Amino acid sequence: MTIEEAGSRVDTAYEWLLAEITAFRIRSGAPLSENRIANQLGISRTPVREALQRLEKEGLVKRTDNARFAVSQLTIQEVNDACDLLEALDTYVCRKASSKLTPDDIELLKASVAEMQRAAAADDRNSWSAADLAFHRTVNTIAGNQLVADTVKETRRRIQRFWMRAASLQSRLQACSQEHLVLANAIIAQDYEAIEPAVKEHIGHMRQRMVEMLETAAALLGD
Repeated sequence: MTIEEAGSRVDTAYEWLLAEITAFRIRSGAPLSENRIANQLGISRTPVREALQRLEKEGLVKRTDNARFAVSQLTIQEVNDACDLLEALDTYVCRKASSKLTPDDIELLKASVAEMQRAAAADDRNSWSAADLAFHRTVNTIAGNQLVADTVKETRRRIQRFWMRAASLQSRLQACSQEHLVLANAIIAQDYEAIEPAVKEHIGHMRQRMVEMLETAAALLGD
């Protein structure tokens, strides 16, 4: 097997696991069997283990007492810590991107927001998520700070995996699309004073929804 083939199999395992976890098809706290995953994907255990180790670094997977892997639990404290971080970093990234926008960048931002609005109206969560990802990827790329971009991406992924699972999500997606429109308009207008409150409103609503979901789950499970 070539290095390229080995890397491709790790990526395959990683992307499959990431999709399963962020879509909540594998529940929080669930054990992750390397053998079962390898058999399901038709690959050996080695790339599966490497993919799990990558997810462990991102905080989506943890080691159990017997040194095996399980999906990380999400706590209210983690949600609050993550949202505090996102408020600060998103404000920085959006302000920096605003100062460097090109006409092509503006069109990309507008297209992402328009696709969010379309997908939200249709309750098309996969398309909405892809448009949301494209919006933030565009902003992070323009800002040009890869370390911050990676931190934001991993932090948002860890909490949005549950947020996107909510049964009553359609109305929230529509409101969230409007929040992105307000933020995009502030970025495009280079209205630096308006960017921070737009970011905080968006993250604040995500924080509130996530805390409510975790409190509901804790009540149902008796935690």
